[in-house]
Amino acid sequence: MIKSFERYARIVWTPFFLSILLVITWVVVELNGDIFYQNEAEKLFLRLMIVIGLQIFSGNSGVLSFGQVAFMAVGAYMSALLTIPLEIKKFTFLSMPEVMKSWVFPAHLNEWNGTTGTLAGAGFAILFAAVFGIPIVRLIGVAAGIGTIAILVAMNVFIQQTSSITRGTSTQIGVPQTTTLGSTVIWLVIAIVIAYAFRQSRLGLRLRASRENERAAKSVGVNIAKERYLAFVLSGFICGLGGALYAHYFISFSYLDFYFDLTFITIAMLVVGGMGSVSGGVIGAYFLTFIYVAFQRLEVNGLFDGKAPSGTADLVLALALLLTLIYRPKGITGGKEIPFPTDWSFRWVGRLLRGEIRPKAHSLSEGLKVLGLDRLSSKDKGQR
Repeated sequence: MIKSFERYARIVWTPFFLSILLVITWVVVELNGDIFYQNEAEKLFLRLMIVIGLQIFSGNSGVLSFGQVAFMAVGAYMSALLTIPLEIKKFTFLSMPEVMKSWVFPAHLNEWNGTTGTLAGAGFAILFAAVFGIPIVRLIGVAAGIGTIAILVAMNVFIQQTSSITRGTSTQIGVPQTTTLGSTVIWLVIAIVIAYAFRQSRLGLRLRASRENERAAKSVGVNIAKERYLAFVLSGFICGLGGALYAHYFISFSYLDFYFDLTFITIAMLVVGGMGSVSGGVIGAYFLTFIYVAFQRLEVNGLFDGKAPSGTADLVLALALLLTLIYRPKGITGGKEIPFPTDWSFRWVGRLLRGEIRPKAHSLSEGLKVLGLDRLSSKDKGQR
């Protein structure tokens, strides 16, 4: 009975621990009452949403994507269009094409405190990810990176040039504020559970097998393009969700909010924490955010009657990134999840910091069974 309970407890431990961390952060910030820290916490949570989306695709496939922020933009703009009051739409989107005006203008998806509008924005992000994912999942290495950058640039140019739909270079206005710090935490917990469940599923295991050795994965029947495509679409959904939440918290935004600045900081958070795990994404986001906010406050408030020079926060952030990559090339967590409490020890921490912890080796038969390919292998033997 105890062993059975511990087995199930180990399964849910990582998402539970990370969720508790988010809730504690939310409670502390709310009790503090400072609007600056509330906004910084919201930025942390929204960036973390993108980091989780990146981990689902890039962390499991090994293909670094620079285009996930484009799906965040889709979620933000589409959710805004479907929730802005009709009175504001009439004078801000006068030249909108009739084919869009017929269904955008009547839409007012603010039910359940904006939940329908948020899901609608994430739904459109899925559609875009499903279309762009078809060519991307067939690319590898540098070609895949350039392809995802092309998605980001194309989306940014599209937003600028279609002023009748997106207001172009002007700021989007009139978006109802339905997102709160608490609601963002709830959506983020859901995203973490989805990402962790995907990582532990057979789909995630097969995708990581292709990351480690593409030829070996193909040889045992893994459809790499299919696995990557599913991860890419799921990642698009999470990023679109983050975009919709962003739109309904800050209520005014432009194309500049969804470009290279956000792309690079979210990728840095994932890499610093450890691409191979959901825990790595969360810890990396907290680590870089804490450093940046701490030194940013030194620039503003100073210390011991002296203020840090402007740009100190950016410089320290860059140094922290470089030092982490030098001393922990696989990230702070080494690509591993948060261990179960009974596994905690100072010896374990020392081994982790030295990079001595390695995953357990499995036999070929155990590996095939985990990947769900044992039946396929049996059929091949029968045919021979």
